[in-house]
Amino acid sequence: MFANKFKINLSTIASGVTATTITFPIGMDFQTVDNAELIDRVFVANEVENSINPILDYDKVRFLPLNMSDEHVDKITYDIKLFDDNGQYTNFYGGVGFDDDDIKFRKNSFTYSFLNLSFYDTDNPLTQKLITYATLFSKLNSGDLYDLSQTNGVPGQSKPANQIPINFITENPIVNPRGFNEGYHIYDYKDGLKIGEEKFLYMRASFKNSKTGKSVNLMVNNTAKPINELIHELYTRVRLFRTSTGYYYELDNTYHGDNSIGSNNVNYATNTVVVNLYQIKAT
Repeated sequence: MFANKFKINLSTIASGVTATTITFPIGMDFQTVDNAELIDRVFVANEVENSINPILDYDKVRFLPLNMSDEHVDKITYDIKLFDDNGQYTNFYGGVGFDDDDIKFRKNSFTYSFLNLSFYDTDNPLTQKLITYATLFSKLNSGDLYDLSQTNGVPGQSKPANQIPINFITENPIVNPRGFNEGYHIYDYKDGLKIGEEKFLYMRASFKNSKTGKSVNLMVNNTAKPINELIHELYTRVRLFRTSTGYYYELDNTYHGDNSIGSNNVNYATNTVVVNLYQIKAT
């Protein structure tokens, strides 16, 4: 340990009564020394822990669809209505620019057209975060082909474009392993919900038309709305929840972004659900 040294030269001390009084520059305050262990244990260790991101389980699980009675849904149909050349809603590929050969020969203009479903954590576009998404490509379903009971076409051949609806069907891969199952499940983090908890996602849809090269945003209502009210017509709400038996989700058939009362674009039937989506119409 080192200390300051002071050398007193008596010859420099003035004579007189106060000559024997010497003032030393020594303070009365003290300082604790050797705090290294305390700093490391209390300050450094805590700050290091605060600077490290928490450990998260990024393992994801599949959420299975149920209806509002908690019964399994085996088929989900997204039914799309778009504007034709006259500005009227049509539900058929022939009405939005596709011809028979596009369908018959499965041209890229048909097979590369798709429905995009984006799921957000809120319906507020100013703060929302994209959680997951699904892409459903155009394809022919069994009802789009002539069968043996029909005499006006070759069995197995596709029907005319103006008779093929613009819909995207996704099915339970266990019930129908040969069906299209993209978009049937919703995937989310395994630790995101505890048993008995729930949360909501908000689905927004758009249709990408490879025949015209246009992307069309969709809404949940077929009634024209003022531009400032369209925000309430863009989302279908999805309820995610966990029980002791697994992870599930429901397409909410009561949700309205403007808190109005009544049915919406989700319609349930026995083990099936139809989601109606319309090209945006604004006034």
